[in-house]
Amino acid sequence: MSENSASINLQSTEISGSDNSKQRLPWNRVVLKTLFWTGICLDILMACLLSYLVVIRSSYFNLNKVDVYGNRRLSAEEVIEAANIETGINLLSIDLETISERLRRHPWIRSGSLYRKFPGQLLIEIEERVPRGIVASDKLYYIDENAKIFTRALPGDPVDLPLFTGIEPDELRSKPEEVQESLRSGLKLTELLDRNDSEFNLTNVREMNISPEDGLTLKMKSGQILVFGRSDFETKIARYERLRKFLSNRGQWHNARIINLDFEDRAIVRSSEDPLLQG
Repeated sequence: MSENSASINLQSTEISGSDNSKQRLPWNRVVLKTLFWTGICLDILMACLLSYLVVIRSSYFNLNKVDVYGNRRLSAEEVIEAANIETGINLLSIDLETISERLRRHPWIRSGSLYRKFPGQLLIEIEERVPRGIVASDKLYYIDENAKIFTRALPGDPVDLPLFTGIEPDELRSKPEEVQESLRSGLKLTELLDRNDSEFNLTNVREMNISPEDGLTLKMKSGQILVFGRSDFETKIARYERLRKFLSNRGQWHNARIINLDFEDRAIVRSSEDPLLQG
């Protein structure tokens, strides 16, 4: 009986050893598969990298043409100069966002977008700023629709825009937000006058003076001076129209030199013996 017992124990040991080897086999396969696919991925990555290096150094994709769209005031040459693009550069190596930032630094360019057109063409599309008025201080400056001063008006530039006066040079530097707010009010008044279909419209205004005390004062081409203040412009335009009709009926309109409309329910008129100029 002892011999049979020993034999049984030996067989049990051999069976147990066989089961452990079977359990280890699947893990070995997982490791081999992982190493295999890792190698494949590295090969693909290296192939892509080599392909990219070959393409980026190929003269076939060198930049040879730049087209500009959206420019009106600026010439295509000025836009390309602002972009500062290296000639002959490979199209794939161009940093479009960096060039877009360069374009936005130009005072006349609000925004710029760039597109690649293979094999060697770059498209630049810009949006220019549109001047809405001119500020006369130490120099002449253009303002945009947000009443922001964005550049100087140079000799030969168009000046047939609403003219704002009364702003001192030191105010442009020390009180830029207050100046912009005053100019914004001025632009609002110009828009109302531009839409006014009566004789009292923007074409009859010579300049708009901005004063810390009186707000906006219009100096008309006829020589008349109109004090508008800082707000409620639509009401004051309507009051001016009624006043003109009333004084015209009495034959006194052409002597109304200074009209202060900056009151809640009335206007104050200062007359002169000299008649207003007829437009």
